[in-house]
Amino acid sequence: MIIETLPNTTPYTYTDGMACKVLGPSLPIVEVTPVPDFCICDFIQCKFAEKVFADPSSTDFWKNDKSEFLFKRIVPADTVAIELYLDGIKVADLNTSAEGTFFNGFPLGSSEQQLYVGYLIDWKLVQALYGFGEYQVKAQLNILGNPSTFESRYFNLCLYNDIIAHETVRIESTQNGNIIGNQFDFTDLNWYGSVRIPAVFGKPIPIYETDRYVTETRKKAQIQDKMSREWALTTKKISWEVANVLIYNKMLANEILMTDYNIYAESTWRRISVLPKELEKRDTSGHPDKLYNITFVDSNDYFIKRNF
Repeated sequence: MIIETLPNTTPYTYTDGMACKVLGPSLPIVEVTPVPDFCICDFIQCKFAEKVFADPSSTDFWKNDKSEFLFKRIVPADTVAIELYLDGIKVADLNTSAEGTFFNGFPLGSSEQQLYVGYLIDWKLVQALYGFGEYQVKAQLNILGNPSTFESRYFNLCLYNDIIAHETVRIESTQNGNIIGNQFDFTDLNWYGSVRIPAVFGKPIPIYETDRYVTETRKKAQIQDKMSREWALTTKKISWEVANVLIYNKMLANEILMTDYNIYAESTWRRISVLPKELEKRDTSGHPDKLYNITFVDSNDYFIKRNF
């Protein structure tokens, strides 16, 4: 038998209606947060409850807190149902603006951002509807067919009082841009966040800078003098959940505003705009919660003297 392969000089080129295969991007793997079998909570108290405040008779921003939550859907079929619990009992589905601001995607964002689901809780609105008490946010998630439940830290909602708020610091942030390593892309979202931690902020240290020239008579004449400030944040023991948000999110924000609640402070510091400079983590032997010292500087040059 003789076999000869002949070239096809007239290949069939009309392909309309024929089946074809398109290679699409791979879907990400849904990672499940590991949970150890042993819980140290059996021996020491490790349940962190963030203090949040509301004052029905006041519109002062420092007396009324907010808390943000953001979740990521991967495909349009995924579902995110955010719920609010009071003392362990569900009181609301957070899918309207009754308790704050509901974000069901960002229409002007990227295709990925259009699938985000978030909620900014206004604790003053929550108090008006359900009263004071211990709250928790849960989210029933179904991502790529994998059901799971998110449970937040606890929030102790109290009537604002200077004594109860003493030695806490409220850190507000605004996020734009993309944090590599974070599951969310905040580009152009102007995403607001707030967290209150047990800490003390303040103790500003003046930093003096001068720029001068020497005249013909060898006199040093002033061109510009500037006085800036260095700030200190000293935390008490905070859980990893809160520290993770503070260090890897808030400290990388486009804007950071610090409000100190300390009845012994030398002055009242409210919404001081700062930039982080240094961070120190202090170990607490035998305890999972840690202490942090963070140094900040003014984000703006406020005190400048010029002669030209």
